Amino acid sequence: FFRRAVKRDPAFARAHAGLSFVHFQSAFLRQTDDITGAVRQARDCAQRGVDLDPLDPFVNFTMGRTYWLEGDLDRSLAWLERATSLSPNYAQGIYAQAWTELMAGTADGARHHVDLAMQLSPLDPLYYAMLSLRGLTHIAAGDDQVGAEWAERGARAPGAHALIAMIAAAAQALAGNHENARRWADEVRSRNPALTRDDFFEAFPMKSDSMRKRVTAALETLGFRGSKP
Repeated sequence: FFRRAVKRDPAFARAHAGLSFVHFQSAFLRQTDDITGAVRQARDCAQRGVDLDPLDPFVNFTMGRTYWLEGDLDRSLAWLERATSLSPNYAQGIYAQAWTELMAGTADGARHHVDLAMQLSPLDPLYYAMLSLRGLTHIAAGDDQVGAEWAERGARAPGAHALIAMIAAAAQALAGNHENARRWADEVRSRNPALTRDDFFEAFPMKSDSMRKRVTAALETLGFRGSKP
């Protein structure tokens, strides 16, 4: 439908951004064998949207998330901050900014922004991910039990996908709730048996060594090992 939209109106910036969003999802959720190609398409479509309407918050949001896929969190954050400066009440932009802050190692800023996003959009279609992100901010602060509770809320929420279940599995393992951790790990495998630890960190490129090591250890105890040597 987005392709039909841009064919009918090549200057429709939000339709190009919508295409970028779709290609992002394909790469992020590992729904294609050509991850690099999906990232490139996401970037190209976002760039076209920016060229057409650089003041559209959604256009800037999609551009920011393409850099997230490459682990370039500084450039991602710059675009997401631009999106939210253009529209200070843009909940999904604030949420994406919070994710980027967490992955960059700024958990306090992430907590503030994800709380704001949930207040602004309590029925958001990405609310499940907001809940999971809230859980990770607690894990980053060393409060694993509370983090596990939030992560499980996210995994149980409508729309939650396999990577969200993977967060719940890791969080439960870190909190010492091994039975729950195994149950969520089984849920991940039932939804996408090919997911590995490497897929998790390509989707969530965490820069904090301590956070990355703790989550890696938790995933490995559940059998999610790397696909790369």
